[in-house]
Amino acid sequence: MKKTAAAGLALAAYSSLTLAQSSVTIYGTVDLYMAFAKSGNTSSKRLEDGGQTASRLGFRGTEDLGGGLSAHFTLESGFAPDTGNGTLPGPAMSFSRQSFVGLSGPWGQIDAGRMYTPMFYTLFKADPYGVNSVFSPINLVAATDAQPGLTPFAARASNMIRYRTPASSDFFADIAYAPGESSAPSHQSGNFYGGSLGWSRKPYYIAYAFQRARSGSAAAPVAEPATTTYQALSGAYELPDIGLQFYANYVRNTSSLPRVPAAKLASLGVTYNVTPASNLMFEAMQRKVDDTGRSQLAWTLGYDYYLSKRTVLYARWLRLLNRNGASASLATITVAPDSGNGVRVLAAGIRHNF
Repeated sequence: MKKTAAAGLALAAYSSLTLAQSSVTIYGTVDLYMAFAKSGNTSSKRLEDGGQTASRLGFRGTEDLGGGLSAHFTLESGFAPDTGNGTLPGPAMSFSRQSFVGLSGPWGQIDAGRMYTPMFYTLFKADPYGVNSVFSPINLVAATDAQPGLTPFAARASNMIRYRTPASSDFFADIAYAPGESSAPSHQSGNFYGGSLGWSRKPYYIAYAFQRARSGSAAAPVAEPATTTYQALSGAYELPDIGLQFYANYVRNTSSLPRVPAAKLASLGVTYNVTPASNLMFEAMQRKVDDTGRSQLAWTLGYDYYLSKRTVLYARWLRLLNRNGASASLATITVAPDSGNGVRVLAAGIRHNF
């Protein structure tokens, strides 16, 4: 009897220790906005998600393995609160926003699975809207207007292995590779690799990033394989005494296909802390494609008012100008092909984190 009691106490103590060393967190965002949008002669009223940041439901966990080593995982699913359907691609819920597991220690962090790319994080840190908002002008980096055959910018990559330097270091590096997972010849096997290098110590942030993707797969081989390369130089500077933050990005993309011209994109942004609970933001981005007159200029004026640390009311005013028959789009607004129509959106919304 005494032995049984002792064993029970030992098991309880071990279970308590295990629980103390491991943790799982459920987190998420619910974001909805009401908008009036117009492109050409077409106007619409809509209730959409992602005006301040994309809605999501996630699980993350960590386990202390001792000796400064820990294991972690993240599972994150996107959803649209106005319908309850999943996104990316939807309508079913799936962990397509992020799904990875890894180890971290004094040497940094190694992860494997589906994750944000190093270049995404580089742009994210130099964008007052954080890229994840549908109203961020930096979403123009995904445009392929006047660049047929260009692989769109990838904010995430599947089957990826990533190494990141310790978060405590001012200097940082982020390196990632995703194999094509194909038995086809290498010139037909799609894969991805990228990386970033930078330095971050308030009030400064500066970074360089690139990513390269090869098109083609065993299931759908292409007659003319292509490699698309994106490069970015990003920076930010903060003046905390007067509540100002400045942001800048320069992006260039190229394709190995001879008939696909290169494009250059440049953005400038600013955030002003009007009060401790409110921010005013402005950002503009211009996209120009070599050897063509088609181009875009986009800007967004935004205002956030924090009711608490978790809940914010916001307003956005977005304009996108398409020139010389261009037809890029922002904020999920449909633009008629080769029309030169722009996009106008006025929106107000609420975002709650949990």
